[in-house]
Order: sequence, then C-alpha cells, then structure tokens
Amino acid sequence: MTMSLLQTLEARSAALQAQIQALMPDGQVAPEKREEWHGLLSASNEVDALIGATKDAELVELRSQLEKAGPKAQETEAEKYGNEYRSFLRTGAKIEERAAMSTTDANGGYIVPENLHAPLLDKIRALNPIYKNATLFTLTGGSSSLELPNKATHGAVSNAVEAGARAETTEPTLGNATLTCYDYFVNQYATQLYLDSVAGSESQLLEWIYADIIAQAEVDAVSGNGTTKIKGLFAETAKYGTQLSAVAGALAAADLINLFFKLPAGFRQNGKFMMATATLAAATQLAHPAAADKPLVTQGDDGIFRILGREILETESAPALASAAYPVAFGDIAKAYAVGIHKAPSILRDPYTQTPHIRFYGLARLGGCAWDAQAAVLLKSSVS
Repeated sequence: MTMSLLQTLEARSAALQAQIQALMPDGQVAPEKREEWHGLLSASNEVDALIGATKDAELVELRSQLEKAGPKAQETEAEKYGNEYRSFLRTGAKIEERAAMSTTDANGGYIVPENLHAPLLDKIRALNPIYKNATLFTLTGGSSSLELPNKATHGAVSNAVEAGARAETTEPTLGNATLTCYDYFVNQYATQLYLDSVAGSESQLLEWIYADIIAQAEVDAVSGNGTTKIKGLFAETAKYGTQLSAVAGALAAADLINLFFKLPAGFRQNGKFMMATATLAAATQLAHPAAADKPLVTQGDDGIFRILGREILETESAPALASAAYPVAFGDIAKAYAVGIHKAPSILRDPYTQTPHIRFYGLARLGGCAWDAQAAVLLKSSVS
C-alpha cells in the first residue's frame, strides 16, 4: 500500500510540473497566468512534502522490519561444507579443511557430506526392496566388517516352585553373522560447459552416482555370490530353511502355501514374499486350493499384490523359475537380512583422463548378509 501511495504522489508531482512548465514556455509567466501559476506551484510544493513524508515513513517501516527479523542466521558448518562440495563438483575448487567432514579417501576424492548424502540415500532406499526392508547398519572406523550377534537356538525355559533349586541351562546358543562391506565404484562423465550451464548439475551427478551404486548393490543383495561382492538373500541357501516344490521349474499354489507355513509363526506377522516379476505373473494365475474361483494372489486398492494377506516384493534380480533354482523367498526381511554402509560415497573429480569430459569416480563400501536364519525360508524348485 505504501508503494502504491508513493507512486500516485510522484505521478501527481510530475503532472503539476508539466503544467507549470507549460505556463512559462520562454521562461517567463504571462501576467494573466500568474495566479494560475502560483496555485500550481503551491500544489506542487504540498505534493513534494507528502512524497518526502511518505519516503520517511517507508524508511521507518523498513528499519522496524529489519529489527524484528533480527540478525541473519549464520550458515552452519555442515551447510558451508555442502556448498563447498557443490562448488568442488562444478568447478574443481579445493574444499576448505573442516575437521573430519572434508576427509579425502585414498584416491584423493572428497567424502560426500552428510547433509547431501542422507536425503539421496533415503530417496533411493525407498524404491529398493532389499535396502528398504532389511536392517541397515552404518559401519565406522577402519574395519569394513561387523559381527552381528544372533540366536542360533532360543533359550530353554524351565520351571520350579518358589524356593526350588534352579538348574543351569546351556541355551540360548549365540552365533555371529559377519557383515562384510565391499568396494562399489562407478564413473560418470560431464563436460565443463554442462556443469557451468545447467543449474543443479552437481546434484544431478550425485543422483546418478548414488542410483548406479545402490542399483548394483540391490542386485547383489538379492542374488550376489559373496565373492568380492554382497552375498544375496536368495544365495544364503545354506542358512535359511527351504521348502521343496512339487514340480521342477513350475509353481503351484500348494508350494506357496507350504512356504508360508514353513516360516515360524513369530516371523509370519511381518513376513513378505519376494520374487521376480515373471514368477509373480505365474503366481497370479494360480487358484486358491480352498476355492477354485478364488485367486491365490490378490491385489488391493493400493495396487500391492499379496499372498495370504502378505505383501509381495518384486525384484528382477531374483532367480527365475527353473529346476533346482530358488525363485521365491518369504520372511521377515528386517530380521532375516542385514545390509551395511561402511561410509558415504566419496567422489574424485578427474578433468584429465577423458578430456574434454570430466570424469567423476564415485566409490562406496557396501555389504549384506543373512542375519537371523530362522526369519526367512526359500522355495526350492524340484530337480525332477
């Protein structure tokens, strides 16, 4: 409103000045126009006084607003490092040393700061069936392995009268699962023109690097063999229980129902099925044994497929239906499987190797292993 009033007054002042000048074309005012001239001059002076008062009021209001707002909040150390990191990706500028945050890895790359790392990891985990559902451990320090305690057998419970003797028990039997992290690396390329011209180019590079690394880690967390890579859930056949299918390379409704009840009741409540899309397609064609007109696989209004009320997770990395294969898993994945991140990815900016492109070498250390062997079961297809 203040600006609108000021603009109106300034427009009025300009109009009055034009009228005054029109009355004195040669610098002189004709005698018969002097009364009119004095009236216009008086009106112009009044408008100019109002303009001055309005500007003073505007200045007072602005100062009041600044006082209410207080001093500008200082940029946090993490925000400073995040901004410097973006500048490093875009221009190659050296990052100022900020304690442990700007630590470089052995290759000379800078560790991605937590305020950039965490949102990207959360975004990708939300779309990744293994990393979304498994228990995540963050490893720190020099070791890339972590011993995870678990119960090989549950505790034995005895009873006695109030003052009766208590015999020692040997249960529970405790075991350890070793979560080992391996190096996962990827290269991305961009020209300096792209980095200079595209707003947010550094954020896009980070997303590409994270997506590629986590996508490969998800493949291995499903089916990796554990040799210099994650050992996948479906590959842990020596640890999880198995249910043998009735027919080799085929799927029957009874197979999935038996798999469901093979899992101990305590894990079924949070149990989820996991299989490839082609296997799910075969499962959707199965009728429920109790009612020929009722499908075994249902789909809710939320679009999620379910078997016996339990969600089905799709992953193209799961084994296909084939003789002696393990095409379906069922279990409480948070208890059955653990994934690990030894550190946030580091990125090395290399402007020399692939000129005129700039090479961004991304490196992360990731792991995964079976944790509680009782919390998941695998369907094994018969050999014949």
